[in-house]
Amino acid sequence: MAERYYDPRVKAPGFLKFSKVIVWLLYLWILFGIIMLVLRVFLLAFSANTATGFAHFVINTSDDYLQPFRGIFPPHKVGDTGYLDVSALFAIIILLFVAWGFNTLISYIQDKIDLSKDTQQHEIDEAKLQRRRQQTTAKTTRPPRRVAS
Repeated sequence: MAERYYDPRVKAPGFLKFSKVIVWLLYLWILFGIIMLVLRVFLLAFSANTATGFAHFVINTSDDYLQPFRGIFPPHKVGDTGYLDVSALFAIIILLFVAWGFNTLISYIQDKIDLSKDTQQHEIDEAKLQRRRQQTTAKTTRPPRRVAS
């Protein structure tokens, strides 16, 4: 889609810009949580050593995202030492729905910004057209010049 040219006077409302930034930050926070939970499921299923720095970071970070879902489903043993954290899988699914909602909200806010800009641009274009019409009308309604004989 081609970028539309807007008059420099056209500005998006500040509250819409601010709300879009806030929603983007929440969206990124949720995506980060989903990534941490996916890594958690993978590390626990394959019996990763949680004493290592990376695994410890992933487990501790994902604990915050997993807290509301902890205990909904019991973990299932995988192999000799690993286990499948079903609560984390459920949390991933729920957070994907939340991320989808934030993505929809971002699109909605962007549509409102575009609508606001289009409305402002239309008002500017109408004002320019009205000035041109007035100038044209003023030129045609001048009294005729007298020619010296």
